[in-house]
Amino acid sequence: MYGTDFTENVSRISIEGKCMYKYSEKRFNSALVKMGCIRIGTLHDFRKSEHKLGIADFHEGKKKVFHSINKGVLGNGSVHDQASKAFGAMGVIGGSVICEDVTFTKTFDAPDCFILCTSSICSQFVMDEFEDADSCVEINDISLFYHELTLTLNAITPVVFRGFYEINYQDKKEPWNGQDWGDNPALIKEPEFIKQHEVRAIWQPRLNKPIKPLILSSSILGSACREITI
Repeated sequence: MYGTDFTENVSRISIEGKCMYKYSEKRFNSALVKMGCIRIGTLHDFRKSEHKLGIADFHEGKKKVFHSINKGVLGNGSVHDQASKAFGAMGVIGGSVICEDVTFTKTFDAPDCFILCTSSICSQFVMDEFEDADSCVEINDISLFYHELTLTLNAITPVVFRGFYEINYQDKKEPWNGQDWGDNPALIKEPEFIKQHEVRAIWQPRLNKPIKPLILSSSILGSACREITI
């Protein structure tokens, strides 16, 4: 099973001694640096078509895992038997069955969570990935910045900060690996986004109720970053 709660089987990254980069329109980045204003999105909100290119992804947080049998035998202890059990398909008792052109499929939809997307790379080619982006903010005191974000979020709705994760760029329809369900779909994006070098900070809501993007404001956030010229 993938780490649905970001506490097991999910690889966090260390941000010690590093900077993160946020690309956006200058008016938004200037508001962050000067007034500490920032929008925190949610996983499911990124599915909306009104988001700009480089951000919108209808399949955000979703994936399918499949196992195909072109021609094989069920009932002999093979990987196909293991797949049959894993996918909850009907097994074979007291014999074997030859299967042809069979595909098992399991769909995953990650629970909604708060997300702030940044990049680990500072460059013009990353900025060009985001529609209308003409400004870059360097978050140079990451510990202070995300500590303050967590406090500010918690003042509005209870959350747990789960850390930083590098995005895995792959097809969202993936073959079963024979052991588990692979990466958490909240940490997967299509290969077309690979130039973004995205790092996600993730907060899980403590309450079981719908969440939506929030506009946060704290002068401390602005003090932990600076607008830079690429």
